[in-house]
Amino acid sequence: LNDFRFGPALINILFLLALFVPLMIVTVLAVSLLLDSVEFKYNNAMRLLFLIPGLIPTAVAVLFWSSVVGYDVVWDKSNIRWLIGVISFSTGIGSWIVIQYGSLRSISHEVLEAGIVDGCNRFQLAWRLKLPMIGRYVAYMVILLVASTIQIFNEPNLLMDTNMTTDWSPSQIAFSYAFKNADFAGGVALSLIMLIPNVILALLFVLNTDFMKKSKSTWK
Repeated sequence: LNDFRFGPALINILFLLALFVPLMIVTVLAVSLLLDSVEFKYNNAMRLLFLIPGLIPTAVAVLFWSSVVGYDVVWDKSNIRWLIGVISFSTGIGSWIVIQYGSLRSISHEVLEAGIVDGCNRFQLAWRLKLPMIGRYVAYMVILLVASTIQIFNEPNLLMDTNMTTDWSPSQIAFSYAFKNADFAGGVALSLIMLIPNVILALLFVLNTDFMKKSKSTWK
């Protein structure tokens, strides 16, 4: 923890956690609810369209966004965070929209019809019925987004030509310890530090939801 690189790397991770993770969650849920509430002719094509960004490798996404932004941009520690955040956002949002859309489609039609009979409009159906019923899937998404953000490695590592991302994330520092300085103990120590918040979130998720519980079988 006394490594001079750890503090700036932690700030970079906190920046992504404070800005792009909440933005990802809100956007995924909003788009998924819109897709679920509106039936139109090309619904299947729209789902495929949202899935395509998740199929694009990170290296391709880095090349795409670098070409969009332009190679004449002067990068510094403040604006490189936005580029890394945009890359991780664009490569992850599509697949999560499809997943959450699938969880919404699993809600019983009888429950939704009962809500409509009780006078719920589309917003009330989404806020009072649909979101609470897929709450464990949302929690699962939040845990994986937080874990992937804490452990982010590929995006900054592929942008090392900017000279701003050599030690941008804790994962890169742990990699540097183990494979550049031959200090495997330091790399393991930092890796375990990054593992602690993920384990805490996972325990809270398992203990407070029934997501991992096996449903009771009716077979004798």
